[in-house]
Amino acid sequence: MRDIKKPDQTLQTDQNETPDPQARSATPMVLILCSLAALILSQVIRVGIARELRLTPLLILPVALILFFIGIRSMDKGSLPRWMDKVLNACSSWLGIRPEQFISLMYSVVFSILTCTAAGFLYQMRSPVAAILCWLLSIMLVLLGGWKKPEVALKVSKKTWISAAVIFVISLTIRAINTPTIPIVLSGDEASSGLFSLKFLSGEVNNLFITGWFSFPSLHNFLQSLSVRIFGQTTEALRLLAAFGGALTVLLVYLVGKEMFGNIAGWTAAIFLTGLHFHNHFSRIGLNNIWDGFFFIFVLGCAWLGWKHHSRIAWLLAGVGIGLAQYFYATGRALFVIIPVWVLLVGLFNWKRFKQSVPDLLTSLWVAVIVMLPLAWFYLNYPNEFFAPMNRVSIFGDWLNFNAQAFGGSKVLVILNQLKLGILGYFEVPTRAWYEPGVPILRAIPGVIFLIGLAFTFVHPKDERGQLLWVWLIANALAVGLSESTPAAQRYVAATPALALMIGFSLFQFVQLLKNWLPKWSRIFSIVVIAASILVAVDDLRFYYLQYTQNSDFSGFNGMVAQKLANKFKNEPAGTPLFFCGYPGMGYDSIASLPFLASQINYINLTDNWMQSDLSIPDTNEAFFVFLPNHDADRTYTEKKFPGGVWSEEKYREGETLYWLYEWQGK
Repeated sequence: MRDIKKPDQTLQTDQNETPDPQARSATPMVLILCSLAALILSQVIRVGIARELRLTPLLILPVALILFFIGIRSMDKGSLPRWMDKVLNACSSWLGIRPEQFISLMYSVVFSILTCTAAGFLYQMRSPVAAILCWLLSIMLVLLGGWKKPEVALKVSKKTWISAAVIFVISLTIRAINTPTIPIVLSGDEASSGLFSLKFLSGEVNNLFITGWFSFPSLHNFLQSLSVRIFGQTTEALRLLAAFGGALTVLLVYLVGKEMFGNIAGWTAAIFLTGLHFHNHFSRIGLNNIWDGFFFIFVLGCAWLGWKHHSRIAWLLAGVGIGLAQYFYATGRALFVIIPVWVLLVGLFNWKRFKQSVPDLLTSLWVAVIVMLPLAWFYLNYPNEFFAPMNRVSIFGDWLNFNAQAFGGSKVLVILNQLKLGILGYFEVPTRAWYEPGVPILRAIPGVIFLIGLAFTFVHPKDERGQLLWVWLIANALAVGLSESTPAAQRYVAATPALALMIGFSLFQFVQLLKNWLPKWSRIFSIVVIAASILVAVDDLRFYYLQYTQNSDFSGFNGMVAQKLANKFKNEPAGTPLFFCGYPGMGYDSIASLPFLASQINYINLTDNWMQSDLSIPDTNEAFFVFLPNHDADRTYTEKKFPGGVWSEEKYREGETLYWLYEWQGK
């Protein structure tokens, strides 16, 4: 027996004392490959960019060359320089990764910086292929560098995936049906975003790392351009992308709710969000707001999974979500605050776990920085573009000074009142601006269920799940309260998944109480709660599709004029002449839905009295003349100057005239 054991013991000793040659060479090999890629790409980028932007690749070039030399020398000698080996081992050990992974983390920033240089700050990227390649390479390196094997494998059952797919299909179907007429008007902002998206198709714009329309990042416009390429220059093309984002949000609410609170909570939260009138509305608007909900549930759901299971993969995905969220609506910036605040809060009650999670949190934030760095670099050079979305709506400045008069000159009271309205917008005060249904986000019954859920969170104040929902909802209410038009509906989209989760949690806790009271009826109680959530969702759907949409034009008088004209002229031949008489309040192109939906029309805006204009008779076989109300003199003069035409009238609600149309068939 001794003779048999000795070889095994000797073998184990040799393995401990002699590292695996493959593992020993991994670090210098990664150093060589990353340095080589940086050398090649920096040289490629230098050729295609302006002289003033060549400094960055010039600085990277010698650094990469030195590191490449260190790598090949280390391969030859069998070890890294002692100082480098010591630094790599210390940093990688603290992060729980291998030394070659730490090199990947560090090199990810090099390729992210090269992305900035290759892209530049103009509509046209300086070196498009290199920019996209460097960005994807930086993301790949940071994920490979931060990854480590999870302590607990996260498994999702086949039944869960099937349930998630069913939820996604149902929610997408509800949101995608009849998008051209619900909402009834393609708003000017939607169409303006669409017009900028067309620039990607025409080749005028290809830069994903700058801002575009209304100082919003251009990545969303690029995605819209793909939809337009598939579905044409239509309302559906702009809105179907939003419907897809809304449906993805519902799917994630189910998965996250199930993981956080259990199966009943996941189902009830998803069912509620599927029918929520507020979420359906923003899932049908061709803007970037709806993606806030997706990124918030994705990021905070991953953060919860990372905390609960000590999963580095979940934290890395959270970092990707934070970074990508910066390329959409401005509220996504709050994620940089919400996650650290929540981690600090839960750390107060679990200090040991907090210290264990610090490397995960920092790695997640590093991933976020790498993903968003190209856009951040643009913001550093054009800070006004970064602050523009906030400056447009901030209450500080003239707005605060003016409104302080109503509170006895106290600015503090104004701010406190704004914060109160930001909170009450969830369940008490009707939303404003982009959605004015006359009710708050949560109508009567959902509002009560939500408040009960808040009460349940107070029972266990140290529960990380309740703390996450609290930080999430309070942060969003602060963002809303510190902006004008409170409670402005478009700034609440990020909070809708949290509201759904709170309602799911509330119903789940209520079921638990009933089960503890009458355990034999537990299955019946579960069925009743699911049925109740379906009824609540159906009632919200009834409210939105049968009540709100039947009594709202969504965009006012001029918006309805633009929509009706667009519907009429979108199929007219290219070059059809149209004279638009709506001065001084409206022109053909003053609301972008007309130029977007009927871009082929050759229009001329009358800017003054028709009789005083120098417009001659059109040299064409046909022309259209559009007159808004209160232009009777122009109408009379037109009929005299261009006789033989046919008049028609388009009506508004309650018989009010939208416009008069005169069709003239030429001489």
